[in-house]
Amino acid sequence: MLLTMSKVEIVGVKSLFFQVLEVLQDLGTLHLEDITKKRGPRYADLIPMEMDPALEEERNLLQNLAMRNNAILAELVPPDEKISRAELEKKYNSFKGKTLGEISAMVEEEEKATRELLSYKNELEVELSRLSKYEPIIKKVYPLASKVTATENYTSIALLIEERYKQVLEYIEKELEKITGGQCEVFSARVDENTHAAILVFHKRYSEQVHNFLAAENVNQVRLPSELADKPYDEALKEIETRYEEIPPKLKKVREELEDISNKWYLTLVALKDYLADRIESLNAIPKFGQSGHVFVITGWMPSEKVEETRRILEEKFEGKVELTEEIPSHDEMEEAPTALKNPGAVRPFEFIYMLIKPPKYGHIDPTFLVAIFFPLLFGFMLGDMGYALVLLGVVFLMKRILKKRESRSLFFELFTNVLLICSISSFVFGLLYFEFFGDLLFRLFGWKDAAGHLQVQWVWGYTSNGKPFGWPLERIAQANPDMFKLLLIIVIIIGVLHMGGALLIGLIDGIRHKDRKHAIEKAGYLLFILGLVVIFGSLWGIKSAKGVAVPLGAVMSLVGIGMAGYGGGFGGGLEAALTFGNLLSYARLYGIGLASVILAEVSNELGAEFGGGAMIVLGVVVAALLHTLNIALGVLSPSIQSLRLNLVESFTKFYKESDVVYKPFKRSGGE
Repeated sequence: MLLTMSKVEIVGVKSLFFQVLEVLQDLGTLHLEDITKKRGPRYADLIPMEMDPALEEERNLLQNLAMRNNAILAELVPPDEKISRAELEKKYNSFKGKTLGEISAMVEEEEKATRELLSYKNELEVELSRLSKYEPIIKKVYPLASKVTATENYTSIALLIEERYKQVLEYIEKELEKITGGQCEVFSARVDENTHAAILVFHKRYSEQVHNFLAAENVNQVRLPSELADKPYDEALKEIETRYEEIPPKLKKVREELEDISNKWYLTLVALKDYLADRIESLNAIPKFGQSGHVFVITGWMPSEKVEETRRILEEKFEGKVELTEEIPSHDEMEEAPTALKNPGAVRPFEFIYMLIKPPKYGHIDPTFLVAIFFPLLFGFMLGDMGYALVLLGVVFLMKRILKKRESRSLFFELFTNVLLICSISSFVFGLLYFEFFGDLLFRLFGWKDAAGHLQVQWVWGYTSNGKPFGWPLERIAQANPDMFKLLLIIVIIIGVLHMGGALLIGLIDGIRHKDRKHAIEKAGYLLFILGLVVIFGSLWGIKSAKGVAVPLGAVMSLVGIGMAGYGGGFGGGLEAALTFGNLLSYARLYGIGLASVILAEVSNELGAEFGGGAMIVLGVVVAALLHTLNIALGVLSPSIQSLRLNLVESFTKFYKESDVVYKPFKRSGGE
């Protein structure tokens, strides 16, 4: 449902402005309006409040402090012990009495305590990352390089060559002798099954020619850090290895020191982050407010249930010097009223749909309850399998555990897991009706299929026109039981009638509430058309004895419905009413999607059984499990998409109006 909103105006003396702003931010219920965008005689004498140079300077300083504080916070690891909300609230409130100078000194103290350690930590991490690139080279080249004795006039180059190209070494050695006139030596060895290492030792006077030759032949050289490039390979590699071993203990010590600082400062840093963010937001909001003489004016919207509480708090806090007035909004102002949702726990998860579209317009009916009924109903009808439902429940609880462990505050994942939980329960209930557990696994176990593969009814509910029993379990395979196929098809069409009927009823009620006569007549016409179809097909499929009267009556009702829809919505309305029949038939595809799922499940079991006994049973189980996993993935994806499509396309298009303004109260942001 949508919260009832009240338009309010808060007036007080300017000297109390910032205190009032702080109270409103703590209460977190007022949706601010920008008074500069208001027109009319009520606002003629008001001028927007402005940021004077002192406030501009304060905001700049706050932004600078926030940036520096957040930079420190980003580098620290949260302490193992979770910070309680009460501790954070207490620390947050402790900043309210502090001057900017005191807060600035606190940030400087934080920086002083962490600057050198963070800088040293970053240096060590960069150095470790750089040296780690040489670790595989050291392992391959160092054993060979340590055997090479270099002199003052000679230099060396290391190469790593793939085993399949090792004959290249002979060519390099011959060319090197030509370039240096024999003043060279090549040492090589196989360092692993895929690599040969080689050290080229030659007189320094030929260094340029040798490097040019290797570059021209596209031979990759082992390049050392620039500060070690002039050292012999054995010494350079040894130094790299030594430094690589020395850094981790140093890094560990630095991190331990930073952990101590985090245990001491983390609560303060987080609370300060929130406090600075809220102060900045307060200053940014100033231009939205009005002033006249010695008073300030704040206008906005808040939930009606919060008006009296807010008025009482302002009166007690400021001894009658600040007044909150509840106003009667004009029609144009009602169009700007923000939308706020408040649904019961079982319905709230389905608010996820407003991540795809905007929430409903204020003053109209919130259709979340309609989604909460039909989304899981349609989902369960398609993916009706107890085994699959249990797998999905396991996935849901695993996701919830992971999210709780990571302390995730993601609204999307919270809603998604709860929707999946409800849909899993629906899938289990339908699975019980179909008696499907990973397809026909239970049928095979209990032997409930005859020689022809037809399911035997265990609990008779009644008999078809052909005298055949029907009951529990319901069989979805059409070829095996055409009568049950017809029954399930009728059931899904009935679900479609109820779904679309509910949507049209909402549209009708909205039209009546907003005194939109033509809109109400159009929706009533749609409903009458559908009701006429129900009368016609109800007599053809159900009470056949009444079809002589019911068919003509239903036809008249449908024609009158088209006429009413045409009157209310014009030619498009009449055409849309006639097309409603096609919209209803689109629900029939849900049966096909469910049928595809159960057939794939049965194929999985059949293939698994084909592997026979003995050790092949394991392979059969693996094959069946893989196919069932694929079927579950498809079974979740396809029903979800179809349920969304039916809600957004077949249902919402009949009545839905999106909101232009979403309720965003002026509140403590928590630094988000």
